[in-house]
Amino acid sequence: MRISKVYLIAVFVFLFTGLKATSVTDSLEQLLTTAQDTVKVKLLSDLCWEYRFISADTALQYGNMALELAREINYPKGIAQAYNDMGIIYIDRSYYSKAIGYFQKAMEIRQKQNDKAGMASLYNKIGIVYQKQGKLKEALQNQISALKIYEELGQDLWIGYCLNNIAIIHLNLGNLEKSLEYNLEALKYREKMNDVYGKAGSYGNIANVYLKMKDTAKAVSYYNNALTTFRQIKNNEAISAMLSNLGNIYLAQGKNRKALELLNESLEIREKMGDKKAISSSLLKIGEAYTNLGLYDKAAAALYKAMNIAKKIKVLEEETSAYLVIAKMYAMKGNLDSAFAYTRRYIVLKDSVYDQRLKQQIVEVQVKYETEKMERDNQLLSQQIQLKEARLKQRKTEVLLLIFLVISITGAAIFFFYRRHQKQKAALNAEIIRHNQEQLKAVITGQENERRHIARELHDSVGQRLAAIKLGWEKVAKHLQNSENYRDLREMVDMLDTASKEVREISHQMMPKELEQFGLPSAIKSMLDAALKNTGISYEFNHFGLEKRLPPTVELNLFRILQELTSNVIRHAEADKIDIQLLNRNKKLVLIFEDNGKGFDPGSSSGGIGMMNIESRVKAMDAEMDIESHPGEGTTVRIRIPVNE
Repeated sequence: MRISKVYLIAVFVFLFTGLKATSVTDSLEQLLTTAQDTVKVKLLSDLCWEYRFISADTALQYGNMALELAREINYPKGIAQAYNDMGIIYIDRSYYSKAIGYFQKAMEIRQKQNDKAGMASLYNKIGIVYQKQGKLKEALQNQISALKIYEELGQDLWIGYCLNNIAIIHLNLGNLEKSLEYNLEALKYREKMNDVYGKAGSYGNIANVYLKMKDTAKAVSYYNNALTTFRQIKNNEAISAMLSNLGNIYLAQGKNRKALELLNESLEIREKMGDKKAISSSLLKIGEAYTNLGLYDKAAAALYKAMNIAKKIKVLEEETSAYLVIAKMYAMKGNLDSAFAYTRRYIVLKDSVYDQRLKQQIVEVQVKYETEKMERDNQLLSQQIQLKEARLKQRKTEVLLLIFLVISITGAAIFFFYRRHQKQKAALNAEIIRHNQEQLKAVITGQENERRHIARELHDSVGQRLAAIKLGWEKVAKHLQNSENYRDLREMVDMLDTASKEVREISHQMMPKELEQFGLPSAIKSMLDAALKNTGISYEFNHFGLEKRLPPTVELNLFRILQELTSNVIRHAEADKIDIQLLNRNKKLVLIFEDNGKGFDPGSSSGGIGMMNIESRVKAMDAEMDIESHPGEGTTVRIRIPVNE
């Protein structure tokens, strides 16, 4: 657990912040060049964290490298840490489902290792994500689990944070007295630990409770105290939250221009930080202020943007609020049809959310009733069984001894027969796999030989003949300079020149000379430059441990695979960036190919000829491939190839 990485946000939960100095990343990257095994995993994980506010893409690349290496050396703690760090980055990007998935994978490892501090930290983070999604019951359950562990460990700093988070959840649930009680208890721990961040956060949270209690004066006072402290320590996320809260109060008081001043400053900070839920919330309030001032065009722009963000990140509370404020705007404009339409959307969505929660409560009550009834029935049945067992105990013992003897003899015979059968089956399967691989390698070798033959024929035969025709034609054209058709003749010479260039390009694509002469990294870079030119797609290609040449078949297969993957991105992905990593370590070559395109569902996609060719080459190299993709979240392809250098 990284204690230095987490602290409190005034409205919601922990803040995962911190400015990452370039000197730190440079030092870590320098250490990385000589590090090995678990030390290297830790450095990669630290680089993932340090790059969080510099480049999220680079941070995820280092996180994936840490994960791959930790898996390779069977280092569970490193695997859990990599999942943890990447989960935090996905929170920053508002990919909440993905963050939950990564945290749960980390939790499984922490539980197996009985890492209590790590488990508590993960419960806390999972609670944070659920709270951002508005799933308050799940958030409260996870925060209470974290609090119990921290109390067991006697970690006062984190007890204060958990108490604070629980207070915020009670506030959202409407338990105001309970929220104030937890907030005051959290403040005691923070004063005891001299936790400046925590104390400032508690001021803001206490202000939230007073606001709910309709004590606006105390709320404004506490918000201003919190804002002053957060400005002093330059905590931008908390500053934006306090500005938003004060803006909301002024908005409710009808001081719309004062509210706009504060809300716009808050929005500017949130847009820089990329917190989509918070951006949607600020835009809603800004749209409401513009509506109150009669500036309907500005109001519409803010409100529709807020609504679209809420839909995209699937936060129903913000989407519902957007419908209601948009309806209010149209009503004030006198556009009653649109106002009615958005009011209807608001009612339908709110009813849907209410129905879901009601059904969940009914199910929970029913399960509780059925569980209690089952326990009573089980007790009665248990008593009856005990009575029967007492009567049959002696007879059972005799029968069981006889059965055990028969089963032992029969089981031994079956075991030896099954073992022999499995050995024969395994040998047959191994031979079938070897035969299939040999056939696959032969087909691929044949294809590549045919490519070489066609490329050679195009270059040496067709290309030379076109060049000869061009020279001859130029000679004829030179004698006809005064002819009326001389211009047409020159155009035909240019056409011959273009055809010659196209033949050379096709020849090089079928069998790139750069791959044979300079090796795989150089050939990949040239292929990407040529393929992505004029497409608007940028790329980043990093490779490690490729100082020596790989076996020719591996280089060729990898080059063809990357050609096909790049072609698929250009034709289908609608991406604007590709990230490629090629790592060679401990006789294993790992290719990671990522794009930020529209993604797809690997389970429902059968793939085309290109994907079949990729799978054939992967099988021919006795390699492993997995594809991770979700609609709207890009695609990641990982290939692991055994290499005997």
